[in-house]
Amino acid sequence: MAKPKNPTDSKTIRVTVSRQSLELLEDLARRGVYGRSSAEVAGRFIDEALHRFIDQPKLQVSLTPEP
Repeated sequence: MAKPKNPTDSKTIRVTVSRQSLELLEDLARRGVYGRSSAEVAGRFIDEALHRFIDQPKLQVSLTPEP
């Protein structure tokens, strides 16, 4: 069964992590709960961390464009 397309636009970035972090991401990818590859798992973790960062709120996000 194909994975549903993400409704939001996405971009690829390059991220450097420690060897230990990469091993954890690979282990999670093998389990398949958060994604099928270490990059997919890392992306989901980054997205979730950013959502928490905004929800708490530690950073003010303007929903209307400034004049």
